[in-house]
Amino acid sequence: MKAISLRKMIVVVLIIGIATCYAWADKQELQAKLSKEVVFEFKDVTIAEALEKIGQEVEVKIVLSDEAVWKLPYGEATRLSVSLSGPLADSLTEMLNTFFMRYAVANEEITIYPRQELEHILGRPNTKQLELLKRIYYEKIFFEDLQEINKFTSFMRAHIGEVSFIPYNIPEEMFGLGLTYGSSVTLAALLEQTGIELKIPCWYLSGTDLPGQVPPIKFVNEETFREAKLDQVVDISFKDESADLIIQRLAGWIGMELFVSKGEPSWLKEEIFVNMQNIKLRQALRNIISTVDGEIDIFVDQDEIYVNGPIHRRNVAVPAKTKSSGGVGEGYVGKISIPMDGGKYFIEFMLRESDLTEELKKLREEKIKEIFKKVGKAGDNTPEIAARPQSYPIWN
Repeated sequence: MKAISLRKMIVVVLIIGIATCYAWADKQELQAKLSKEVVFEFKDVTIAEALEKIGQEVEVKIVLSDEAVWKLPYGEATRLSVSLSGPLADSLTEMLNTFFMRYAVANEEITIYPRQELEHILGRPNTKQLELLKRIYYEKIFFEDLQEINKFTSFMRAHIGEVSFIPYNIPEEMFGLGLTYGSSVTLAALLEQTGIELKIPCWYLSGTDLPGQVPPIKFVNEETFREAKLDQVVDISFKDESADLIIQRLAGWIGMELFVSKGEPSWLKEEIFVNMQNIKLRQALRNIISTVDGEIDIFVDQDEIYVNGPIHRRNVAVPAKTKSSGGVGEGYVGKISIPMDGGKYFIEFMLRESDLTEELKKLREEKIKEIFKKVGKAGDNTPEIAARPQSYPIWN
């Protein structure tokens, strides 16, 4: 028995070792492609088109993460014009720096993610905010021997642009940091040091409500910053994603720790379709969880989110969903469409026949028969109509 067990263990180790070698080889191959010399000239193309062109040229798949799409001014349709030459790694970094993006190398593809600096812009950034953020991080301010605060403020704005501060005494605090003649520093470094001194370490570019309004840089504590993240307005679109993965991603966007308590194993494993525009992230999270029969508690002061469910006991076990492909296996027969916020957006659940109650199955069969009867009565001159199952709202 010991010999057999040892033999099985060796086989398992060999299998794991082979899989690891293949993964390592794939990653090594991708790293080699990143050192390849490339030349690209893009004029007014979308970032998705540019990445696809680069990927085709070097034979590697380059994809935008959901987080990256959310943090681009116009998502995948964000346009750019850029000339690139040199190693692919340097060229890709140069192009992505414009939008404060970075790339990560996996075993089979390169994925684009937002950089940490974008946390200082809540929600989807616009081009003006990105330009201001670039000046904050990259523009060096060379200080002269300035004796008055108003001269210091004017001198700083000459390098950075027109900005305001909340609280309003921030320029005075920066002026008191002991800057000397001939010193040079970025505004980002000044903001960070000032936040530490005032014990309000988080700052972000607050939105502007009126055209021509001076963009404010707002300082807050960590708890208030989390509140601001929860209240940021977002566009969310997920198709055929399990509820648990969607909730995890949204919690990651907020930057809070997520705890999920499951009353049954299959809960949150259902694939759902979510499409929301111009909604606060806090409300989007609550809507999704309540729709899948759960409840949520958000403790901003503790930096924690707790999700529990299902609230109601289910009489019929719902099997875990698997993606259907090419008509093989069980396909979709309908959907649940739930209007939210007075019909401004909908949350939809795709349904397979096994999800339906016996009553709904009978109703579906009757509807299909009605369609065939109507087609039969129409005669031979009527074009053939393929019977399609209809969608029945479960909740009004």
